[in-house]
Amino acid sequence: MRHLWSLWLVLALAAPAAADDFLGVRPLGTGGAHRAIVNGNDAIELNPAGMSQFQRYSLELQYLLTPKFGASDGEMEHVFHASVVDNQTQPVATGLAYTRVERGGAKAGNRFDLATSYPISENVILGTDIYYINFDRDGKEDAVDAVTVDVGVLVHTAIGLNLAVVGYALTNTGDYLEHPVSMAAGVSYAPFRTLQFGFDFFSNFQRPKDPANPTGEKESGFSYHFGAEYLALGQVTIRAGYTIDQARPGAEEQFWSAGAGWVSETVAVDFGYRGPISHGSWGGTFAFALRLFM
Repeated sequence: MRHLWSLWLVLALAAPAAADDFLGVRPLGTGGAHRAIVNGNDAIELNPAGMSQFQRYSLELQYLLTPKFGASDGEMEHVFHASVVDNQTQPVATGLAYTRVERGGAKAGNRFDLATSYPISENVILGTDIYYINFDRDGKEDAVDAVTVDVGVLVHTAIGLNLAVVGYALTNTGDYLEHPVSMAAGVSYAPFRTLQFGFDFFSNFQRPKDPANPTGEKESGFSYHFGAEYLALGQVTIRAGYTIDQARPGAEEQFWSAGAGWVSETVAVDFGYRGPISHGSWGGTFAFALRLFM
């Protein structure tokens, strides 16, 4: 137990989670409070340790649409995502993912992920995600071309409580707008098998004070994520969440989230939506996912 808490403390202090280019459909529906739940391929980007929770081979396709990104006259953003997680054929769970982001002339590019996770004890899982990002943003001078790594830990307890801590972009990509050096801690509680509550705390250690000058002076920013997920009738999933976001560059924003899904032994379909509180007429994100289990 002393070793477990020492590992947690090291990650919490030294693994400063990321304002990322991809938030999966299920985490979107729970307001981002998913790092201690991570019950799908979303674990690759959110907390790679979660891939070892279930023994399966899973293929997933996701699409996210934000009609007006960042402003009432903002660009339309399309995010296409494909991933596969294999925790059946080898002792180390492995995940591969590809993400394509297209935000008009404001941002376009790709992300490639290779994630692994391994139980280091009966209750503790360690995961890593090495990924390459290549984006053009507002012209060549703002291009991002970097390799970095995320490290995550997931702890199970016998009382339905999960604990998580994740460090993101630990090698410092230089992309202070969307891939800062950052960290997150999460907790989830399942009073019974079909219901889970989650809370995540996120800290961005490279938040630009002036969004128009991302390489200028930095400060810390924080966000708070609350969510719940309920499985009804053994096949229908209902999600809801709320986010208080003070971590991204610019003004504070709050979001409400909702999602739903249907799952069988071989296939699952999920939908999600996140809408802003202060300007409900723009800035919402729609999401869809198809999963196949083999």
